[in-house]
Amino acid sequence: MPLRRLFPSIFLSVLCAIGEANAEDTSTPAAPSDLQVTPVGVNSFKLKWKDNSTNELGWDVRISLKGGAPQHFLYIPTKDITSYTVITNDLPGFGLVFQLAAYNGAAGAEKISALTPSVVVRALSPATFAPATGLTATTLDDGRIRLVWTDNSTSEGGYLIQLKNPSAKIWKTLGTTQPDVKFNVVATGMLPSKSYQFRVRAFRGTKLTGPSNIAAATTKSLQAPENLEVTADVEGSFKFKWKDRSSAESGFEIQQKTGTGEFAWSWRFGTNTTSTEVLKNFPLDTDIQFRIRSYRMVGTEFSYSGFSNVVSTRSTPLAKATLVAMTARTDSSLTVKWKDNSTRETNYQIEYRKVGTSTFSSKYTEAGIETYTITGLDAGQNYDIRVHAVAADFFSASYSPSSGLIQAKTKDGVGGDLSPLLSIGAAFSYQVHITDTALLTGVTVTGLPDGLTYDSVTRTVSGTVDHDGTFALTVTATFSDGTTSIRTVNVRTTSPPVIAATFGAKTLAVAGTTVVSATGKFSDPDTVSAARFDTTSGQFDIIFFPNAAPLTVDNFIDYMDAGEYDNMFFHRAPTNFVVQGGGYKYTADDGFTKIPHFDPVVNEPGISNLRGTVAMAKLGGLPNSATSEWFVNVKDNSANLDVQNGGFTVFGRVPSKGMVVIDKIKNLPIDDYDITVDGGTQILEDVPIDDATAPAVLDPTKLVKVTSSGPAPILTYEVISQQPAIATATLTGTDITVTGVAAGTATIQVKATDLDGNTVTQTFTVTVS
Repeated sequence: MPLRRLFPSIFLSVLCAIGEANAEDTSTPAAPSDLQVTPVGVNSFKLKWKDNSTNELGWDVRISLKGGAPQHFLYIPTKDITSYTVITNDLPGFGLVFQLAAYNGAAGAEKISALTPSVVVRALSPATFAPATGLTATTLDDGRIRLVWTDNSTSEGGYLIQLKNPSAKIWKTLGTTQPDVKFNVVATGMLPSKSYQFRVRAFRGTKLTGPSNIAAATTKSLQAPENLEVTADVEGSFKFKWKDRSSAESGFEIQQKTGTGEFAWSWRFGTNTTSTEVLKNFPLDTDIQFRIRSYRMVGTEFSYSGFSNVVSTRSTPLAKATLVAMTARTDSSLTVKWKDNSTRETNYQIEYRKVGTSTFSSKYTEAGIETYTITGLDAGQNYDIRVHAVAADFFSASYSPSSGLIQAKTKDGVGGDLSPLLSIGAAFSYQVHITDTALLTGVTVTGLPDGLTYDSVTRTVSGTVDHDGTFALTVTATFSDGTTSIRTVNVRTTSPPVIAATFGAKTLAVAGTTVVSATGKFSDPDTVSAARFDTTSGQFDIIFFPNAAPLTVDNFIDYMDAGEYDNMFFHRAPTNFVVQGGGYKYTADDGFTKIPHFDPVVNEPGISNLRGTVAMAKLGGLPNSATSEWFVNVKDNSANLDVQNGGFTVFGRVPSKGMVVIDKIKNLPIDDYDITVDGGTQILEDVPIDDATAPAVLDPTKLVKVTSSGPAPILTYEVISQQPAIATATLTGTDITVTGVAAGTATIQVKATDLDGNTVTQTFTVTVS
């Protein structure tokens, strides 16, 4: 509610105040009509009239004593009014003549309308000029007090209203009334929760009556607004509306609360405000509570009212993108285009998956981008693709609703298994897989090792290899539409386990037992030692190459034996390149810590950085700087890593079963994060996050962690009794326990399996008597 102040009376005989001309219409205004003049004191006259003009800037009042021609007395520089109280010199009992005209135009060049007919009135004669009585003061709210008194004068020019603090000795002037006030006045501008005393005195010219009786009142405390209404608008914005119950506020304060947090100040608005325009940048897609209160500011000190009702509502999410189309595709990439409908996004998330699968992989762009090329895809595959706008800061991230799915297919090309295993000395056959042969014109294969040949008719690589190695074959498929698909097939040699010694025949009694050890009976020619890692994404093994990289293998085992790789997390997984760990640990008790470094190991390059191989990370430009960090190549990186920085030392490989886990980590969403480690800030780039999306703020529980590490068994065993009615066989570690059941002869089969899944079996007989 607006502040109202008592208007002081005007004691000047002539008031000249001319407003500026109406810039739109400066023509002569129409004349007013129906002028009425009522005397309200010995020198006060109330004028009323009908306004017939639409372009006046004010009014020209003309007055003379009775018998004379009215002369200009004052300009009233206010348009669109129809009443005004004119105060003259004291003229008790005199007759006066009044006329009125409308005016327009600039000062000194006014255009005056025709005058109203003259109105003759007589000023009131002095009768009584006595103090007012019966003054009462009634509190209305936190800043207004109503004053009512009995008027005992008939010739006053108005009333002087005075107030003071009850303990003060000096009265202060609050204001004056005009003589036609009905002695029922709202005094405004009071302070909340304050006590006041009031008195009034009639005045005529410069003369004052004695004071009235004293009336006292106390204002209410600062009043809270009520009936708060909140309307959600686009992208986390709101409009607010409320009822103002205070006349003493400096403004209003809106507070907000999310979740279990506390209410906090969010916006302030000036006095007399009861609604807002759209306010932006509230948390997106979030349940929010709002409340409002009045505040009063004196100097730099704030005081506050209570709160309004609390409104619970939910903000709107980011505007979702509109998918337009796929604009380009190759045998390994798809380019998607969308329309950016948001004004608050910090970036965009592009999600994709093979049709028929459930988990999406993610890529991110900067804000304002409307096209993106997804690379590293399989040939001839249908993909689901969708886009989310993302608004992220250091503390949180919010995602728009999905754009909806669009499906697209990569161009046909070379597909299938690109990492086949080849057993040394055994026949090998691998057929190149083409996703669709309808437009195929030819396939070539280069990089074949001795012992392997390629048949272009059957598209088959076959033969026998008698030496260790990993061979990178380049397969090129051409199509009649002019496209070409080039893939690297990494053929890795393995040797199946072999029988090292035979079991002897055994004899035992019914219900008797004997223990036979499998130790030394089998061996795996291509595996000397191996490590096993249990992670939050699954288990994988590393088969070491101690003959090719003895120093590096010993270095890696030293870290593992010291327990430095337990609680390690994979801190880097750049798209379709490597999965890297060995740098940092995390526990709830210790937070983030760096894995301590032993002495650097001498570089031992030689084995190619093909898919599935494990190599040491090192500092740029320092070939012999490898310490604790290592990585698994998720694709053929030989062209780069075999020659960069003296070549990166490959010291082991992950078998195919374990690469399923590594690929799972590779396909997780990634993002960059700052972590606090050892008292400082460390920036980690491309951190894989075990969740549907990578949050803006790192959640340590979503890291891919190593829960335990240690030696891996070179061989695992299975035992089967082919005649369990005669004898049973159970396995504990490498010990086989045979138990006689009934008289007769039984055959016990023992199967050994290596880390690549290759097997060999042998048997022994048991005679029960």
